[in-house]
Amino acid sequence: MSLQISEEAMLIVMSVYGGLVLVLCYDVIRVFRRIFSVGWVRIIIEDIIFWTVAAIFMFNIYLKYNYGRPRFFSIILTIGTMFAYEWLIGRKIIDIVALKIKKIAIKILKPLKKILKRIKLKTGVSNNLKKGIRKWRLKKEKQQPDD
Repeated sequence: MSLQISEEAMLIVMSVYGGLVLVLCYDVIRVFRRIFSVGWVRIIIEDIIFWTVAAIFMFNIYLKYNYGRPRFFSIILTIGTMFAYEWLIGRKIIDIVALKIKKIAIKILKPLKKILKRIKLKTGVSNNLKKGIRKWRLKKEKQQPDD
């Protein structure tokens, strides 16, 4: 195989690799969005950061394997890989992974909540805090004149 053909083949392989890396990283972001509720401003900021990093990542691939010139077929392969993954696997996996992570987090946090409750009961921190809040409210009510 000639040198030029092997370079083109390597560019094809790296374009597919780049598409897989990008879509897997974006799936991680999507899983966290399913687990934690986020506002639309945060989504926009996350997407801007992600796509900026993605563009730099893909440019580095093009720089190393094609002297910095993105070829039409390599861009189509990258985007096609991302769409194929999303269509075949991505949609099904996101909800399953998010649900399993939530279940694991609940199992881990449940004993921690019990431990924290016991610590609060032994130290009396919660009772002292409640007493302080009551005193503050009573003091505030005394300061306000009756209408």
